Amino acid sequence: MNNSEQPVIAVIGLGLLGASLGMALRGGAYRRSGWTRRPNIRRWALDCDVLDETCDDIESVLNRADLTLIALPIPEILHYLKQYAHAWRPGTVVTDLGSVKSCVMEAAAEHLAPRGVHFVGSHPMAGTEKSGPESAFPELYGNADVFVCPFPDSPAFAVEQVEALWRSIGTRTTRIDAKRHDDLVAHTSHVLHIVASALALSVLGAPDAQTRAERFAGCATGFRDTSRIASSNPLMWREIVEHNRPAVLAAMRDFEEKYDSFKRMIESGDFDRFEREFAQGKLLRDSWVEYKNR
Repeated sequence: MNNSEQPVIAVIGLGLLGASLGMALRGGAYRRSGWTRRPNIRRWALDCDVLDETCDDIESVLNRADLTLIALPIPEILHYLKQYAHAWRPGTVVTDLGSVKSCVMEAAAEHLAPRGVHFVGSHPMAGTEKSGPESAFPELYGNADVFVCPFPDSPAFAVEQVEALWRSIGTRTTRIDAKRHDDLVAHTSHVLHIVASALALSVLGAPDAQTRAERFAGCATGFRDTSRIASSNPLMWREIVEHNRPAVLAAMRDFEEKYDSFKRMIESGDFDRFEREFAQGKLLRDSWVEYKNR
């Protein structure tokens, strides 16, 4: 550990997720270091108490860190693990915020493990359809679930450091292996964004101006709620789906099966079964709301 009284956490990437984490850690157990490419955002982070310290040189930030959190898009996480593997001190711990874990864990095993740097993946189930540091807020992670993905041989202290970080800002942590994680989030997150985008395209992409205007007028809170995440960053979601393609395709097939089942009920006039299935969906959704409100 560094000579300072507090362990140093380095947040690499100061978009919505990284900046929100820095805000959430205010007054906590860590000295907040960090880095992003844009000098004006580094200055903003200091002025707005998102970080305690930064510098122009990312390698200095990484070398000083006791715990590093990489809050970047998947391709950049993979690049940084390779490009800056030499910068971390042996024995230090690195984690990330990536929505896909298998490819990140493979890169960490190749580039960090040989240098004695301990990587433990993590993924908080938190975010909004917005992006960028201007959208950050300290409550983003409040009461969120965080999946922690260690290697089978990860040292206990490294896993506990990552879990302690997340618990310090009020989240719940669950350990899970990378492959199971990727299948899980394909169902609970990735396919939802595809469905929301398809919904926006099918409802608002009308063939003529009059129909489009009518549909714009006819869409209210139901459309707003179910399509909200269609406003997410298209490039980010291209990268996520591209790196989790097999699991996403499996999740899409599961969704198609349920959607087609509802379609067949309507076609055959089996509205008793339609009501039962709709009621089961309501029950499951209400149970999830209850879980989240605990």
